[in-house]
Amino acid sequence: MAEKINFQESLAKIIDTNQTFSTRALTAFSNMEPENQGRFEIAWPLIQLDRRRRVAKALVELAEDNINLDFTAAFHFMVKDQDAQVRGSAIEGLWEDESRDWLNKLLELVAKDPDENVREKAALGLSNFAYLAETGKLTDRLTKKVHDGLFEQLNSKDLGVSRRVLEALGYFGQDEGVIRAIQEAYNNDDELLKASALKAMGRSINKRWLPEVGKEMTSAEPALRYEAATAAGEMSADELTQPVIRLVEDPDREVVLAAVWALGQIGGPESSRTLKALANGDDEVLANAATEALTELSFASNPLNLMNHR
Repeated sequence: MAEKINFQESLAKIIDTNQTFSTRALTAFSNMEPENQGRFEIAWPLIQLDRRRRVAKALVELAEDNINLDFTAAFHFMVKDQDAQVRGSAIEGLWEDESRDWLNKLLELVAKDPDENVREKAALGLSNFAYLAETGKLTDRLTKKVHDGLFEQLNSKDLGVSRRVLEALGYFGQDEGVIRAIQEAYNNDDELLKASALKAMGRSINKRWLPEVGKEMTSAEPALRYEAATAAGEMSADELTQPVIRLVEDPDREVVLAAVWALGQIGGPESSRTLKALANGDDEVLANAATEALTELSFASNPLNLMNHR
């Protein structure tokens, strides 16, 4: 039987910089009872800055590694921290929070937070809500709130924020205003902005962008080839099967892996043959990626396959 983690002892360890704390001790802050949450909130501002940063980052990593740990309450408090790094970690920790309160907070952060990196992370968080809107999982009122809130920040003076906002708006890809914004970004000479335009094209699932996506698969820039391959996969663009297959031999490893993933999304006989050959190859990482893509391809072709193997 696992030893129970004592909340008070764990809190004392992160407060006292003379004590070392293990990540195991931090599990005491998962699913805190209201009384312990209150104690945590009183103690948190008293903790040394470097310690707060380390704890916030460690909590994010713990939550990613163990789905049974829930630091939602702690992260919601930490997102009000005076330090930008702590706020940024809290946003990352709340990646799966789909609550209306968190949506409202993200809209506030992307518009008003004094730190550019925090605003950029807030825009990344809003991409989740844009996806929920696109898939019909938000009310019309909340969908409009997400759409309008993102558009208000589209022309932010900070490139990082503008890029992430554009990527999130990609989910509203049938909107004429979004189409114009994507085109304008794609025509820009800035490579990062063009990469974000390609990501938004893929998320739009709007095949009007097939010529642009196909063109960038032969770009001299690996980042653009990567985003083009990913966009083709997002669109399930069978029209681009051959260009994606050619990217499997790209000199850039990340581009190759993006192409393998895309083939699993596009499907079809040619994709299947290419993935099977890679799955049987000597490159273990590539073989595993191809095997995962084949599983995705098989499931997409017949969702009942998984039931048949139970």
